[in-house]
Amino acid sequence: MKFSTLTILLTAGAILSGCVTAPQTDGASEDVASSAAANTASRDTKYKAQTEESAVQDRADNAPSPPDPVEIPIPDDSIYPLLAAEFALRERNFDYALELLFEQSMILDDPELARRSLKLAEFRERDDLALQLAMRLTALDPDDALAALTAMSQLIQAGQTETAIDYARDAKRRGSRINAPALLANFDRLSPSRRAAIAVGLEGLAAEFPEDNDIAVAIALIYREQGQIDASLNKLTEVHQRDPEEERSLVLWSQIKAARGDTDAFERIEQAIDENPEAQTLRLQYARLLASQPLLDAARRQFEILLEQSPRNGDYLFSLALIEMEAKNAAAANENLHDLIALGQRVDEAHYFLGRVAEEQLDIDAAINAYSQVGPSREFTDAKRRQGRLLLDDGNLEGFSEAFMSARQQSPGQAERLYMLQANLLDELDRTQDAIDVYTDALAIFTESLPLQYARAMTHERLGDIASAEHDLRAIISREPDNATTLNALGYTLTVHTTRYHEAAELIERALQLSPGDAAILDSLGWVYFKMHRLDEAAAYLEKAYRLLPDAEVAAHLGETLWALGRTDDALAIWQDSIARQPDSVHVRDVMQRLGVERDQMGGERSQGNDEPGQRASNDDAASQ
Repeated sequence: MKFSTLTILLTAGAILSGCVTAPQTDGASEDVASSAAANTASRDTKYKAQTEESAVQDRADNAPSPPDPVEIPIPDDSIYPLLAAEFALRERNFDYALELLFEQSMILDDPELARRSLKLAEFRERDDLALQLAMRLTALDPDDALAALTAMSQLIQAGQTETAIDYARDAKRRGSRINAPALLANFDRLSPSRRAAIAVGLEGLAAEFPEDNDIAVAIALIYREQGQIDASLNKLTEVHQRDPEEERSLVLWSQIKAARGDTDAFERIEQAIDENPEAQTLRLQYARLLASQPLLDAARRQFEILLEQSPRNGDYLFSLALIEMEAKNAAAANENLHDLIALGQRVDEAHYFLGRVAEEQLDIDAAINAYSQVGPSREFTDAKRRQGRLLLDDGNLEGFSEAFMSARQQSPGQAERLYMLQANLLDELDRTQDAIDVYTDALAIFTESLPLQYARAMTHERLGDIASAEHDLRAIISREPDNATTLNALGYTLTVHTTRYHEAAELIERALQLSPGDAAILDSLGWVYFKMHRLDEAAAYLEKAYRLLPDAEVAAHLGETLWALGRTDDALAIWQDSIARQPDSVHVRDVMQRLGVERDQMGGERSQGNDEPGQRASNDDAASQ
């Protein structure tokens, strides 16, 4: 029996033998396959759409079609879970169906079952299962290039690039094109040994497939990262000789040449555009390259040509507006942004940048109006922040409150975040009690919000209301006893503002147990030990904290502890290092002034500036106690 007849099996009841190949039934299970295909078409890691760039969109076309399903007997132990999976699909219980199908796919040597399970895993965005299924399918079906591509992409996403190279090789051997440059994701952040291993792996691919342009571009990228600029350019020239229109090689060649200051940096890309003026993708890359130099006039011309070719392309119009902003051409930028709004494209971004232009022109009313029209989008939060700050700077507290009330009504899903932003803006302008009032109003609505309660606690602390701060912090701890951040905050607050040092030490020690190695907690513990006159222990924790976080407040604590131990040279060295790092911070200057230490006692090379302690303006928190 072939699995395409499983509908009969489902309606007949119990059949003890059959085949494992996934059914193509009517109804929900068929919808899953089509929905999965539609849902996954735009994602990099999908079985049917393996790409990070449009240049490799044709992988599926290049890959051989899978063979017709082969009838495979079903073991008795697998019949029930497969039937249960089918019923689960019909009930749209996709996660349970996936659990059953995944388990059977890893047991049964049936590529069609693995293939169907993979599609369902992608549909449910279970990348962990999709990776295992793609690797399983690659092993089961030696002709399935798409499975190898899926495994490659999933492995890249999981940070397992070295293994991904093996699957890239499988895909190439099975006749598919690969996106080799994607193998270099986060390459610059990897350890030298891993970078070397990836380079060796790609060199091996290049040796096996010497005419492959995708692999050659990846090799050129590695050479560039290694500083082998001439080798990189030579590799790109090989690609250019094989395919003068290969876009990635043209763009990369221009980038490298432009970075080196070569006068012929854009020669090849300009020639390619001259030969094919309708190549909008390449022209767009060229325009962006010009803007990055920045050759704004030339970039503007390229975007104008792109707009002539596609007058209703909002992305081109938006880029042109940004170029005009960069060129300080406010009138042209405004015109482009208003045209973008008229097109109904990127409307929120357009309003946001209209506000930015108006701010630069000191047209505050126009800026406030523009920011007020930014809806839920990537720019929403910053637009509201700028709008609020302008209203506060103008002394319009009533308008400020109304603006945030309107924003919360416009975007109720962002209400908690907007309350937080409103309070932060008030706090920044030293309207601390107003900020506390906003937090209190917010907590009346979001009664379980720990971020709001924590923020109010810290604002109480800055206002000097230690009892209220402690009340809020203990309320959080009562709900989350293992909240290391709050335990540390309460312990440090008690250390700085009370003499309840033993209680503070217990809280901070508990926080450090929960979050060992946290620099802020190490600093707090060192400082409470200093207050308890446990100086050697204090110095050990503070030295570790300063290595992890060379912050001015930590330096002030460490220096004072070393000074109390008689290690005055070490204290002076720490303070000097801190002032060089953060010359505007008051923490170190205040402690030196309190201890009567003069700047000239530091000796050696002076840090920036010769002002006396406390003269520089600062927005830092109050100096350490």
